[in-house]
Amino acid sequence: MNRSIPFVGLVLSVMLVMAGCSTPQPMTSFTPQDFDAQMRSGKYEPKVDNFIVVFDASSSMNESYEGSVHAGHSKFDVAKDLVHRMNVTMPALPIQGGMTAFGLDPNVSKNPATVVYGPTGYTQAGLEEGLSAISMPGGTTPLGLGLTSAGEMLKDARGDVAVILFSDGKENTTTTPAIEAAEALKQQFGPNLCLHTVFVGNTDQGRQLMSDLAGATDCGIAASADGIASSQGMADFVEKVFLAAAAPKPKPAPKPAALPQPKITWILSGVNFDLDSDVVRPDAKEILKSDIKILRENPQIRVEIQGHTCDLGAAEYNRDLSDRRAKSIKAYLVSQGIDENRLTARGYGEDRPRFPNDGEENRSKNRRVELVPRD
Repeated sequence: MNRSIPFVGLVLSVMLVMAGCSTPQPMTSFTPQDFDAQMRSGKYEPKVDNFIVVFDASSSMNESYEGSVHAGHSKFDVAKDLVHRMNVTMPALPIQGGMTAFGLDPNVSKNPATVVYGPTGYTQAGLEEGLSAISMPGGTTPLGLGLTSAGEMLKDARGDVAVILFSDGKENTTTTPAIEAAEALKQQFGPNLCLHTVFVGNTDQGRQLMSDLAGATDCGIAASADGIASSQGMADFVEKVFLAAAAPKPKPAPKPAALPQPKITWILSGVNFDLDSDVVRPDAKEILKSDIKILRENPQIRVEIQGHTCDLGAAEYNRDLSDRRAKSIKAYLVSQGIDENRLTARGYGEDRPRFPNDGEENRSKNRRVELVPRD
């Protein structure tokens, strides 16, 4: 009996080592890339208006995954992890989303395909909640019915559509073949549909079927679990499926050329007054017509009417005379409909000659009225 003890201990040790070796390693850590910031910056815009995730929860998905990423975990757990990674990588998009699962364990759902989310306005939390409802694989593999379920969910969809299938590519052909279901989707949506596949399997046959399904539409992507599990791989996948480079923002229209400003300083050199008179003569009224027209068409203009004289006579008298002449012009402009609040009148006498007072011709030019802009 004593001799058998070491043998029994050896057997138990081997069994423990084997059990330890069969325990899968934890799934690799994942840090999603931030597309939200790039959406806000205007780099991207949504590529699709609707999407449906089709998830394979059949019994074959309970088998171990033999790829280089997450090896030893069930294909079911690997596929769920990939959907989660896609979801946390996707930016907040104003699109419709949904998810259907086929092949669930009969204790979870007796339906060959079961809608677990949507279709509804996409939210990260909503899709995550739907994913948690896919709790146990165990049924058959009606892959074609999964795609048919996606078509039914999208019956009222408008715009561009993405269907994303996560499966090992094993098919139960007693139901609608997957290729036929993919063709039916293509007939339903035409060029607006892109069917993408993510292969989470171990067989070349399954990989080929998933590739053929993606090829049923001109824009389909055939991806694999190993290819999209990393942060960069998933970012590339999300970008290709959901995002498009935003159209360049139109350059702002050039500001219209500034309209030429009206002339707002006039020297009414042709407006003469009789000697020692402040009465506006008929010939002066004729000259003022063009100035009145400018003032009427440009109500923003405010002016000071400035009266000036030559040097004949006393300076104080000339200041008073020029002031009366300026006020005469103001009164006439008001009589022609110009708001008096836009006008002020002031006489400057002989203080501001434009010409030397060296003869009658130049003196007559100094006997003038000017309209000068003011604030």
